[in-house]
Amino acid sequence: MSDPGSISVRSVSKKYRQFSSPTQRLHEALHPFRRKLHREFWALHDLTFDIEAGKTVGVLGMNGSGKSTLLQIIAGVLEPTGGEVEVSGRVAALLELGAGFNPELSGRENVITNQLMLGLTRREVNARLGEVEAFADIGMHFDQPVKTYSSGMFMRVAFASAICVDPDILIIDEALAVGDSKFQEKCFRRLREFQDRRRTVLFVTHDRASVVQFCDDAFLLHHGALVARGKPKTVVDLYTELLTTGRLPSGRPASTPLPAPAAQAADAGTSPLECFLAERSNADRLAANPLYNLAEQRWGNGGARVIDALVVADAGVNPGSLLAGSQVDVHVKVVFDSDMEAPLVGMTLTNTQGTVIYGTHSGWLRVPIAAATAGEVRGFRFRLRLPLSVGAYFLELAVARDQDHVTDVRSRALHIEILRDRMLMGLVDLDADFAAT
Repeated sequence: MSDPGSISVRSVSKKYRQFSSPTQRLHEALHPFRRKLHREFWALHDLTFDIEAGKTVGVLGMNGSGKSTLLQIIAGVLEPTGGEVEVSGRVAALLELGAGFNPELSGRENVITNQLMLGLTRREVNARLGEVEAFADIGMHFDQPVKTYSSGMFMRVAFASAICVDPDILIIDEALAVGDSKFQEKCFRRLREFQDRRRTVLFVTHDRASVVQFCDDAFLLHHGALVARGKPKTVVDLYTELLTTGRLPSGRPASTPLPAPAAQAADAGTSPLECFLAERSNADRLAANPLYNLAEQRWGNGGARVIDALVVADAGVNPGSLLAGSQVDVHVKVVFDSDMEAPLVGMTLTNTQGTVIYGTHSGWLRVPIAAATAGEVRGFRFRLRLPLSVGAYFLELAVARDQDHVTDVRSRALHIEILRDRMLMGLVDLDADFAAT
């Protein structure tokens, strides 16, 4: 008998039939010669893995990769087309907001129904009801119909109901993304307690920082296949590279990708940074950087162009993710298409909302650049520390003839992912200290 909380998946696949219209489904069902009018879509392909009891596993992947389908099969909501799933112990699942709750019933009534369906006795449900109400913390709305709830209120009640069942296995499908930061902190604190009692947690999320911080193991799904499994930081790096480049690395660690033409020099023992500094081609190679953002915006009056960049940190060259507080060197390569007496080179760091976190240029840093001649290629370096909160950030690189004449701006050109090993709120880490007095 497997330990309570263990999960075994063997050769699991899931196929869906897709029709061009609802009438096509009817025509296929009634066709006298069983003509096939659908096309097959395989959401999952031959997945095999085991999860030990007491482990916390994060599942990462782009939209449509099969993450939710996998969780629904493990939770018993869907049947696989092929393969077998063995789950040991009581399972509580937070899949889609609204799943299993009756909008006409109150939060209290839905919690009672939900927990009875999970196998609790009426006495056990009544004993936990006060804990659920306190954890959800929505006041008098707990006794109002669920159809009047906001998505955040609904998630609070659904999560409280699931976590207070004290299951052997807790399955969460992106539900924590709905709550505010205070409620998320409370949920993660409860998950820590859950882990301390050796319960199994399996959750899908796009929050890469929480995977590194809370998980013992991580999966990466892509087009329905399990393409990576391992330490959370390693899998997060692979996922970050997949997001930024649209492809998986072929045989290279995600933390040390080599931009062209550095790959050729690597075999000769030359480091990627050495090769980058030595290269003086005027070819625009920025798009070859694995941190490159395909949605960058570019403008300028011409005369000089940013053609390449390299990010170097303790995590490696062009790392998929960085720990907050890391020191980073941003190397920028510029080609001058015309003579310039005193050019300026700048950089700006923004978050996903476009808020400027930091920006500077060589003039403000009081480091003058010598006059440049047409056709010249030069390299420059910014060195900075990143005491930031978790999340995605973008680097903007620019060159200007002077303060009033911008020649080239590459906005949101490079994507950087910041991870942390502790919780905080806000945009930056002020490195607070705490002590009893």
